[in-house]
Amino acid sequence: MSRPIVIDSSVAVKWFEEPTESGAAEAFSLLDAHRDGDVLLAAPTHLILEVLNALRLSPISADELAQVALELERFAIAWVDITTGLASNAARVARKHGLTVYDATFVATALMLDAELITDDKAILRSGACRMRALTG
Repeated sequence: MSRPIVIDSSVAVKWFEEPTESGAAEAFSLLDAHRDGDVLLAAPTHLILEVLNALRLSPISADELAQVALELERFAIAWVDITTGLASNAARVARKHGLTVYDATFVATALMLDAELITDDKAILRSGACRMRALTG
């Protein structure tokens, strides 16, 4: 089985935005590799809420937002539950690297899984808190 790659909401939200958005092609390429079994995408469960929150200001309806949640489930991402241990580690990462606890949860997940984190979030990338790479070059 492929080693997991952790993604954050800055990657997943691109699956639901205009395909011409910066990074959309790279995000879809990751999703295709996941569907083909070449990689295993993993994420903490709060990714769903972050994606919905990011999209709530777009011109899509509440019903369409609900569909986004269902689609994310159908993508068969390896979901990581937010346990007190993961939350505690995220809080430590947030404090040490000046991140929000929400963003640090993606880092803590990558550290827990010994995985690379792929993100388009500049603050996370600047932190150097784990093995990571930018979605876009």
